[in-house]
Amino acid sequence: MNRKIRFGLILPAVLSLAGCAAGEMLGPLPVVEPTTAATIVVVRPYNFFGSGRAPSIFVDGVEVCDIGPGEHVAIPVPPGEHLIGMLIVDLVNLRQSVRIKAEPKQSYYVVLSPGPTFAELAEAEGEPLVAKTTAVGERYRERERAAAPR
Repeated sequence: MNRKIRFGLILPAVLSLAGCAAGEMLGPLPVVEPTTAATIVVVRPYNFFGSGRAPSIFVDGVEVCDIGPGEHVAIPVPPGEHLIGMLIVDLVNLRQSVRIKAEPKQSYYVVLSPGPTFAELAEAEGEPLVAKTTAVGERYRERERAAAPR
């Protein structure tokens, strides 16, 4: 088959997959005393690069969710030190983690960016990113509402 024809067939298929990865919760969030709980927010701003993947997010070794591009998840945690991890399973598994010393009633922001970069952000940097994303699982709920009989 002609090389240009193959490229013309493969490119649209690859582009159609871009942005298809949507995150989902993999279990209930941790149950934490609300009067002392801290919140760790993991945000993944939309970027075309890597948008076909939904990395797994872990809190203290427990898988919480898969996070798609343009999504965020707010995870309640008790005060103390917590290890927030990210895993991308691909040709080569990519793992990164951030250690956070959580104080009661405080919010902490972690960003997952292309590269991949997994790093803690200041609240002033994290909040605007969260405002531009949707909660993990919201895309599935939107599809279910749209498909529901009226």
